Amino acid sequence: MREDREYQAFDFSQVKLVKPAILKKLQERHADAQAQVLDADVVTWLSHQDHATKQHINDVIRHIMALKHA
Repeated sequence: MREDREYQAFDFSQVKLVKPAILKKLQERHADAQAQVLDADVVTWLSHQDHATKQHINDVIRHIMALKHA
């Protein structure tokens, strides 16, 4: 788990605190952007899937993208 070691070695002393209001606004903007691309029922379904399923869906979409660009 190399990623875990990198995370543990990260120096948080210079990290600025993100205020909850700003974080909420960013989450709303992200949700709005998703809604413009995907139907609401699809977004809801995806949000309840495990990491492996999400990764598989990303792989399928990337495959379709590659076929479209070929």
